Amino acid sequence: MKGKSFNQIYLQIGNTACGFCQEFIVFFGFIGDIVFAGRKFVRKPGQLSWRSVLYYADICGSDAVPIISLLGLLVGVILAFQGIVQLSRYGVEGYIVNLVGAVIVTELAPLLTAIVLAGRSGSAFASELGTMQANEEVDALFTLGFDPIGYLVFPKIMALVIVLPCLTIFADVCGIIGGMLVSCEKLDISATEYFSRTLEVVKPVDLFQGLLKSTFFGIIVAVIGCMKGYYAERDSQGIGRSATSAVVTGIFLIVLCDAVITGIFSSIT
Repeated sequence: MKGKSFNQIYLQIGNTACGFCQEFIVFFGFIGDIVFAGRKFVRKPGQLSWRSVLYYADICGSDAVPIISLLGLLVGVILAFQGIVQLSRYGVEGYIVNLVGAVIVTELAPLLTAIVLAGRSGSAFASELGTMQANEEVDALFTLGFDPIGYLVFPKIMALVIVLPCLTIFADVCGIIGGMLVSCEKLDISATEYFSRTLEVVKPVDLFQGLLKSTFFGIIVAVIGCMKGYYAERDSQGIGRSATSAVVTGIFLIVLCDAVITGIFSSIT
C-alpha cells in the first residue's frame, strides 16, 4: 500500500512538472507571436485596429472606474486606521501621512488595480477567445487571411497598457483621500496640511515606480487572458477552465512581477 501511495505521489509530481513545462513552452511561443505582430504594427501603425483598441479601453477602463475608486478609498481608510494604531504605540502617529502616501502609490494602488482587472478583463478575454475557438471563428480568420494574434490579441494588450496606469492614478487619489479622512478625524490634521505633506513624501520616482508596475501588470493581464482563451479546449467546460486559469495565473504573475520590480527599485534607491 505504501508503495502504491508513493507511486501516486511521484506520478502527480511528474504530471505537475510536465504541465508547468508545457505552460512555459506555450507561453513563450505566444509571446513570440505577439512580438512578431508588434513589429508589423510598429512598421505600419495604420494596420492596427485602433477602433478595437478604443473599444476595449472603454469597456475595461470606464466600467472599472467606480469599483477601483471605491476599493482605493476603502484601502486608504483601512491602511490609515491600522497605521495609526501601530504608530501610536511608539508616539509617531504623525508619520501616517508618509505611510499612506508611499504605500498607496508604490504598492497597493497598482497591485489592487491589476488584481481587479485580472478578475474582470483577464477572464473576459479568456472567455471571448475561448468562445471564438469553440465556434471556429479563429479558424475562419485564418482562412480569410487575417492574423488572429494581430487582429484579436494585440488590440487588447494595447488597451490594457493604456488603461491600467490611468486606473492606478484613480486608485492613488482615492486611497490618499481615504487616508486623509481618517487622519483628519483621528489626529486633528487639516486637509491642506495632509495634502502638502503627501506631496513632500511622494517623490516622482515613487509615482514612476507605481506607473511602471501598472504598465507591466496590464501586459500580464492581457497576455495571460488572451493566451488561456486562445488555447482553450473547444467546449463549454474548457472555456470555464480557461477563464479560471487566466485569473489565477494572472494574479500569480502580477505578484511575482511586483516583487521583482520592488526589489530592483529597492536596490537602486
